[in-house]
Amino acid sequence: MGLLAEKRHQFILDAMRHKGRILVADAAQELKVTEVTVRRDLAYLEKNGLLKKTYGGAVLAASEMNLPVRYRQTRNLAAKRIIGRLAAELIGDGDSIYLEAGSTCFEIVPHLAQKKDLTIIVNSLHLMSRLHEQLQHKIIILGGQYRQERMDMIGPTAELGISQLSGFTAFTGADDIDIEAGISGADVATVSFTKMVLRRAACVVFVGDRSKFDNPALYKIADIDGLDAIVTNVYPGKEWADVCVKKEIRLIWEDGRIP
Repeated sequence: MGLLAEKRHQFILDAMRHKGRILVADAAQELKVTEVTVRRDLAYLEKNGLLKKTYGGAVLAASEMNLPVRYRQTRNLAAKRIIGRLAAELIGDGDSIYLEAGSTCFEIVPHLAQKKDLTIIVNSLHLMSRLHEQLQHKIIILGGQYRQERMDMIGPTAELGISQLSGFTAFTGADDIDIEAGISGADVATVSFTKMVLRRAACVVFVGDRSKFDNPALYKIADIDGLDAIVTNVYPGKEWADVCVKKEIRLIWEDGRIP
């Protein structure tokens, strides 16, 4: 599959995430390709379990949490790199941290090469693909049931492993964040594990681009009162700024922060 095909597939998946479905005619017009090409793309994505074809278009067949990591990693990449850099500024030499098995935390990893003597807890082989060369740090890999599409480990074994640890700063992306609903996720197994992580953490940092705000997912993970900081790419608005001041949550974005 060529690069152009990958870009078309990314466009299709992004469009369905925001609109819930996509029409062949609309996609062909936006992508400036034939409807035959779009139907071929939809067939490929359906074969890989990412969507379900319908008359004249397609709908998502699974939640975003179940999309293969290679697709999620390319979404909003510029924003994730900004967040990764800003989040890394919260990490000092000698710290113990947990990095969620998500595409935003993946962008924190390159900035850890400049740090010294970190203890880094992960349950992700995807993150390990970047971490394994940083020999100055201690890496703790949590075992569990391996999920190929996310390249992570979850389940009772992973939860038992994290239950033996404490005093770390947890960086979590979750799926969404909302003032009333808190942080939430679409995948029940990931949510169960994340709840355990946050209970053991001494400090919790939410990392997510602006698209993750104000659109609650199905399963609640925690209230925003449980957060110590929120790191995003752009100013999320006055309502969020006011709430963070009231709840004493650090709000950090490109060129700004509260407090």
